[in-house]
Amino acid sequence: MKATRDRAGTESRRTAGASTCSPTGRRRRCTTCTNNLDTADKDGPLPVENAMDVRDSARLWPLVGRDVELAAFDSAWTDPRFRGFVIAGPAGVGKTRMAEEWLSRLPSRSVTVSRVTATEAARTVPLGAVAHLIPVGVDLSDPVKGFAAISAALSGRGRAVQHLLFVDDVHLLDSTSTVLLRQLMDAGVIRLVATLRTGRALSDAARALTRGDAVRRVDLGTLDQGNVKLLLESVLGGAIGRRTLHELFTTSQGNALYLRELVLGGLTANTLVNDGQTWQSKERLLTRTPVLTELIAARLDAADPRARPALELLALCGHLPLPDVEAAIPTDVLEDLERLAIIRTRHDGRRAVATLAHPLYAEVLRDELPPSRRRALLLAQAERTARHGLRRHSDALHIASWKLAATGTADAGLLVRAATVARHAHDYQQVVTLLDALPEEHSTSVGLMRGEALRELGQWEKADDVLALTETNAADESQALAATISRAMNLLWTGNRAETALEVIAAARRRTRSPAGRRLLRVNEGVVRVFSGEPSEGLHVLDLELPERIGQDMDIDAWLWGAMAKSISMTAVGRVTEAVAWAERAYALHREFDEHALLSHPAASVPPLALALTEHARIDEALEVGQKGYDDLISARTLGPQAWLALIIARTELMAGRVKSATRWYAESVTTASARRQTKPQRLAFSGMAVCAALSGDLAAADEAAARAKDYPAVEWFPGEDYLGDAWCLAARGDRKGARDLLLEAAGLARFTRHGSSEALLLTDLARLGGAEEAATRLAEIARLSQGKLVDLRTGYACALASQDPGRLLEVAEELGQTGLRLFAGEAAAAAATRWRRSGRSRYAAGAAQQAQHYITSCEGAHTPILALTETASALTPREQEVALLAAAGRASRDIAQALHLSVRTVNNHLQNAYTKLGISNRRELTSALRIATPRA
Repeated sequence: MKATRDRAGTESRRTAGASTCSPTGRRRRCTTCTNNLDTADKDGPLPVENAMDVRDSARLWPLVGRDVELAAFDSAWTDPRFRGFVIAGPAGVGKTRMAEEWLSRLPSRSVTVSRVTATEAARTVPLGAVAHLIPVGVDLSDPVKGFAAISAALSGRGRAVQHLLFVDDVHLLDSTSTVLLRQLMDAGVIRLVATLRTGRALSDAARALTRGDAVRRVDLGTLDQGNVKLLLESVLGGAIGRRTLHELFTTSQGNALYLRELVLGGLTANTLVNDGQTWQSKERLLTRTPVLTELIAARLDAADPRARPALELLALCGHLPLPDVEAAIPTDVLEDLERLAIIRTRHDGRRAVATLAHPLYAEVLRDELPPSRRRALLLAQAERTARHGLRRHSDALHIASWKLAATGTADAGLLVRAATVARHAHDYQQVVTLLDALPEEHSTSVGLMRGEALRELGQWEKADDVLALTETNAADESQALAATISRAMNLLWTGNRAETALEVIAAARRRTRSPAGRRLLRVNEGVVRVFSGEPSEGLHVLDLELPERIGQDMDIDAWLWGAMAKSISMTAVGRVTEAVAWAERAYALHREFDEHALLSHPAASVPPLALALTEHARIDEALEVGQKGYDDLISARTLGPQAWLALIIARTELMAGRVKSATRWYAESVTTASARRQTKPQRLAFSGMAVCAALSGDLAAADEAAARAKDYPAVEWFPGEDYLGDAWCLAARGDRKGARDLLLEAAGLARFTRHGSSEALLLTDLARLGGAEEAATRLAEIARLSQGKLVDLRTGYACALASQDPGRLLEVAEELGQTGLRLFAGEAAAAAATRWRRSGRSRYAAGAAQQAQHYITSCEGAHTPILALTETASALTPREQEVALLAAAGRASRDIAQALHLSVRTVNNHLQNAYTKLGISNRRELTSALRIATPRA
């Protein structure tokens, strides 16, 4: 652990260093029209200019994901046969908002728009909803004369002006009104745009109004997750965290109205907050607003009162066999619930099951249930399920959970069976809840399951206590070994306790007699050494002891840990092709043996795979695999590996040059790590955020992130990479010499611990900041010992920068760009442009500059020293550039001289030469002359 001891001294050195239209056709902007939903109150939200905070601005929703429907309306409007357009869909999907958008697109001079809002109250009065359209004095006792008078009034200024009538909630119109409107449509007096809520029975008159060859219809569905993301980030004015997006999408199910109320509820209750980088939800369930609760309650109240028992039961139990629901309510009531889309039925294997159609329905129903009613329903359903004989794997979990919720206790054997099922579903909180209800620990397997679940929840100290007791009380050697392995892993990930983990393994080895048991412990030791900064030593052990497949003499969890560690260590030392193969095998076997393993969700095996793919220069594949794995972990509510996987994705995005995307993933890593009390990922995540902020020119944010990184322990299997934040903060201020010194120190640490991949990453940045010759030599040595394509690309890039051969730089730029490393490609092309410009070959320089621009357009605003060199700055020598950059950053000549080991006179001579070449006279003009991004402090 010499590297760890060396870091202490190093750390001390680093610290020093739509429109609603009036009958006259004049339109005005109405805030109601900006809602992307069927508004609950027709008056609409507050205007943006009156908003005092984000809660008010979050009331204003843009329209997203409806381009096809808008195009359909545009097509219909130009069709002379067009008489009506119906927007159909369930409540809350945005029918009214869509109609308002269409109205805003109409030419105000040639179209007069009137509006009808149908309601249940107006429905009881014939022509009640359209009364404002009927001229005063019209005698409706004579339908023919009455129709003629209304037609004349609506025709207004003549046929040159079209009259469009917007009817909101046309299904609520009374029959007399629908007949009148159909007559007006058929006579060509009006064109109709109407919203129609699906799931409701229509009268004959309403069907006649909304159907026919001259009436077009579009059916709006809920928004998909991509459009929900676009909508939320537009409304909130910033990026949305991946986990929070998943929670908002699954809770709202893409219903825009529900989504808006969840967002407003979260903002009001301060459970939806911006952590400085992304919007994140503090809690698993976002807060409902009273408006949302009332809307859902009204929706449920629309059902037959006889349906209430079944709805309450589904709210408590989640899903039930369809026969159990059919036994609780009459058949016609069940059919009505399905028609109203309040419940859904589906097939689960060979049986039909029923669920509530929306998770928010369950929340509202549960809130209304008194405890006694809740208890009676749960116990009755538990008894009903038990009578079937626990025929399904999940029955034990359901019965135990229901009894525990109803009475606070359940049969011990049933609790253990239920916890086992919950564990296989990766519901670790449920595992702990069930096992905590046991009077005492009943077996080693129970202790192991509880300890593993506590570890997954980030309750490290409690997990260690449980696993240590389980290890002591184990009935035989195999049980003790399982407890030892689990405890060692828990200690390894609890801060810097790798030494303690190795001591636990050594103690177990002294009391273990079987060769198979000692082999397990050797594998476990290899895992600890890999993840504590000794990849070569750990890999040597794993090469000797870890079989390629899971066999009878190999514990499943021990093998999975070993396979992941082996892939990580192979990546670190350059055996990248083998690393990819081992990572793919581990992922496949983890999925195959998931039910038999205590280790986390199979997607926990994705981080080593994503890392190995990156080092193989399969950048796009690494990101695709990583992001899918992350979404799988979110769906399974498995927090454990999320922070590490987000960190690896961020690292790859930064290599690709997408600084904003990388920042979001680094922030995601910090958020998930904090939720699980993980300290190690946060150092690298904050350092990465510092790099991204420095590359974006935001030095205040960069300094803050770099400072926060030092609050957390180092990550031994990415040694030296936590120096990157400080290095790029220095570079952003023009101190490339200081940045290079720091990167050399970091690369030395990585070299000492034999982490070739980390050393190569650090040396690449050294080359980018002016140390290409030194970096190229060492990179070539690493490349000779590595199978990875990425290190070959790094070496070629550094060598091209060192040679300053513009032709070779452009060749390297093309290779880097094809691989997905577009920021490096842009830098290589920019360096070629600078070199050609100095030699007077302006046509070649212009072509290279154009190529550089092509690459950096996808780099989300990244700004590096190589890219900063413009046509004017390219006239300077490398030393003049370095002096000028430091002077532009505000450094005094004496400080520059000390940093670059020059005399003050030499510094001033370089500055005077730079002034002459740039056509300026003082330091104040340097920033604009060099066209450097001014740091935002």
